[in-house]
Amino acid sequence: MMIINTRPEKQSAQLKSLADDEGIEIRHIHLSQTKFKNLQSNSIQKLENISSYKNIIFTSQNSVTNGLKILESFWRIDLLNHNFLTTGPATSNKLLKKGIKSVFPDNFSSKGVLNLVRNNFPGKSLLFCGDNSNGFLQKELGEDIEEIVCYEINYLIKEVKKITKDREIILIYNFGTIEFLINHLNNDILENKVFVVASENIKQKIENESKRLEIYVSSKPTDKMMMSMAKNFI
Repeated sequence: MMIINTRPEKQSAQLKSLADDEGIEIRHIHLSQTKFKNLQSNSIQKLENISSYKNIIFTSQNSVTNGLKILESFWRIDLLNHNFLTTGPATSNKLLKKGIKSVFPDNFSSKGVLNLVRNNFPGKSLLFCGDNSNGFLQKELGEDIEEIVCYEINYLIKEVKKITKDREIILIYNFGTIEFLINHLNNDILENKVFVVASENIKQKIENESKRLEIYVSSKPTDKMMMSMAKNFI
């Protein structure tokens, strides 16, 4: 079966490299694009009061790209005395390229970040995220976290039309992507696919939509582990 990558083009380099190295044929259908989101007045107030936070959290590589652009327009990063937390190594590496050391949980998830905050870094947190945030950290931490939505995701109808009825393996990294497919593909197409998803949370949300799809959860939400899971069905 063919593997389909649904990530935005700018985030697909590692998947392309992994497929080339292993001689695996992969089809790239970039279902979404990210766009920088202009600051709202309440976000400006949060940035001006940056000293009221102990932790700064980035949930994705996109949040680093767009969030740092915002943060650097207000403050010199090297002068910030905050704990920087991320959901995984890819996001942390993106921060490190900017000279920022960060901490991420062993299980590369928002739940892991929650445990880090509660057990190791108590205090108020500022979260940089996209408009597709699942709201998990916001719900769990309540008044101890505030968010700045620094980018938005635009889904592309023209790309979803490239998905055929063929039996294929589709890589899903967030719930927004599978929700987009559910809303724009017929059930006979969806039910003929194998979905490899990045987290148990995505699987649960799909099942809550009452869709009887063939879903497998990657052990970690990294390109390497997503590809490793997908290879089981080729």
